[in-house]
Amino acid sequence: MQGTSAMNMRTTANKSRILIVAGNSAIHDALHSALSADQLGPEEFNLDCAQDAQQSLALVRQSLQALQPYALAFLSAPPAAAWREADAAAQIWAIDPRIQIVLCADHPHTPSAAPFETPPPRDGRWLITQTPLDPTAVIQLARVLTDKWHLHRLADLPERPVNSATDAADSPATANSPQINEQDLLRTLLDNAPDHIYFKDTQSRFIKASSAQARQFGISSPAALTGKTDFDFFSDEHARPAYEDEQEILRTGQPMIGKVEKETWKDGRPESWKLTTKMPLRDNAGAIIGTFGISKDITALKQTEAALAYHRDLLATLMENSPDSIFFKDLESRLVKISRSEVDNLLRLSVSRHRAANPHQDDTALPLHLSSVAAFENYVIGKTDADMYGSDRAGEFCRDEEEIIRTGKPIVEKSERTVHPDGRIVWYLTTKGPWRDRAGQLIGTFGTSKNISELKEAERRIEEVQAQLLTAARLAGMAEIATNVLHNVGNVLNSVNVSADLMGTQLRASKLKGLARAIDLMDTHASDLGEFLTQDSKGKVLPGYLRELARALAAEHEALATELGALSNCVDHIKQVIATQQSYAGTPRVIEPAKVDELLDDALRMNANALTRHKVEVVKNYGALPSLLLDRHRVLQVLVNLISNAKQALDSIADRRTLITLQAVLIDGPALRITVTDNGEGIAPENLTRVFSHGFTTRKNGHGFGLHSCVLAAQEMGGSLQAHSDGPGKGASFILEIPAEVSAESAH
Repeated sequence: MQGTSAMNMRTTANKSRILIVAGNSAIHDALHSALSADQLGPEEFNLDCAQDAQQSLALVRQSLQALQPYALAFLSAPPAAAWREADAAAQIWAIDPRIQIVLCADHPHTPSAAPFETPPPRDGRWLITQTPLDPTAVIQLARVLTDKWHLHRLADLPERPVNSATDAADSPATANSPQINEQDLLRTLLDNAPDHIYFKDTQSRFIKASSAQARQFGISSPAALTGKTDFDFFSDEHARPAYEDEQEILRTGQPMIGKVEKETWKDGRPESWKLTTKMPLRDNAGAIIGTFGISKDITALKQTEAALAYHRDLLATLMENSPDSIFFKDLESRLVKISRSEVDNLLRLSVSRHRAANPHQDDTALPLHLSSVAAFENYVIGKTDADMYGSDRAGEFCRDEEEIIRTGKPIVEKSERTVHPDGRIVWYLTTKGPWRDRAGQLIGTFGTSKNISELKEAERRIEEVQAQLLTAARLAGMAEIATNVLHNVGNVLNSVNVSADLMGTQLRASKLKGLARAIDLMDTHASDLGEFLTQDSKGKVLPGYLRELARALAAEHEALATELGALSNCVDHIKQVIATQQSYAGTPRVIEPAKVDELLDDALRMNANALTRHKVEVVKNYGALPSLLLDRHRVLQVLVNLISNAKQALDSIADRRTLITLQAVLIDGPALRITVTDNGEGIAPENLTRVFSHGFTTRKNGHGFGLHSCVLAAQEMGGSLQAHSDGPGKGASFILEIPAEVSAESAH
């Protein structure tokens, strides 16, 4: 049978027979359950059971008349009867000395050798295993010992075929059975078994090996292996431990069963993995003359394990480091697994609720489950939102999850408002979906939540500032002041709208949806996840996709934080614009350290949308200037207006590229000079002195307030604003000069 192992070469009629002699019902049930056909399939073992020694001896005698005698016997009895077990073993060996015997000891003090009336025919046929029995160990032991029995049987039989009438009469086979040469069977096993089978002498030199073993070593014939050792093929990292294992077997006579070994090679080929069993090789007198073993290639299994471990590490990294909350719940909305960020969120909430309920209690008296993150993480698993948020708030969450379970449809990007016991309001953008098992059955829900409290707060502040703006304009009663406020704030609000739209777009295009698709793909292939990850074209890229997803989520978080910072700066500037206009009522100027390059960059960012839309190129001719003491927000107000005015001067240009140049230098005074130059429509000579007048404009939709407010701001700062142009179509430059001193932090 090409490509089959020794174990699989047994036909149904020739299965290994195992005898269970168990006066102890618990051990009997454990052995029978582990070795039964229900557990292993119909092709593995034939089991017979005996309740006592007399019945077992009768079964052994009958087996000698059968085609297949017993290969293995498990003996068990209560502790007080251990010596009787030993005696039963001796009687069994007296009938059939080939049977492998395993004594199942109820306690560790059962002797490893007993005073048999008839001693064991071969040392090593007697093994002891302690109870309670491990089913996996029992199966492995049974397979190894029955394989050993088959090899001993083949090695001990004569080479001649059964070909005489007398032999045929003495043989347990029928008259119609084929003539069998046992050496041919052994040769067939060694030639065709996919597992590596080998025999070695006391110096660990190969004396016989299977064809599969020779092929692994790159040797044309197993005979060419004779006299070689593992050191000829493997690196010392593997060859040395393998040699030491074999020498230990020679010294003790004890087998090495089911050891996982990593093979590293001298020729630099990739490492391989084997599941190895080695045993002592004995002559007919029972003397140890070497070792023999079987090694099964489990490299693919180890690679699958590594792939699964890598996948688990990726998921664990995502759960441990994602700034967004990730959670899984069962059908009763009880938490099953949550990310580190969700643990932190729920711990803060629980501590806040505890303090609200116990206002006079010191924090040192917190309950044990609130005392640390690790303790709380163990505590929270199995809890519901009602346990965390209270039944009133949890009702909405529960209804959403019940709807997902009922329909199987996700809820995407829902804004949820949470009020903490201390009055703090937290907003989340939440996505939830169905969680399915490998059979596609719904077993719960999973979801992600992004904290958008800062965005909500920014929106609230914008609304508040807008309300303040309208109130200030109405109370001022001065058309010019109100108009200037609206004009300057309008410029900044354009940037605010751009940032808000960008954050909204980023949130709607969030890669969080990809996590749901990745988990759905894993659920679809849950039954063959290992093969899917290593063999399927989509599965192979899934670990890399999860890694890139974690990076993308971190990048999203960083981008949103950047935009929120810009948004906050815009809101602060709006408030300063309002405060600046109130200077007419005596509001003092605020002088603070400011970096000129950052002010210019901020002004460009507030006009970025318009500049990009009209494809205006910007040239920056300013280096790293020291930090200066400036009225930061008045300077920013002037720059935003000048850049906006320059962009508008370029709107009608179609015959050349549109260009704005920014220049900043320190001049004697000390003073700061900032020049904004465009190559647009230019200014007529008669208008150079009028462009700063209130209400003057040359544009159809202009209002004439921007440059007027700029020159007022420059004068309030003790400086000036001038315009220069060579005429219509020649572009224009606006030069702002204001007193400026180097700040103390730059001076040092």
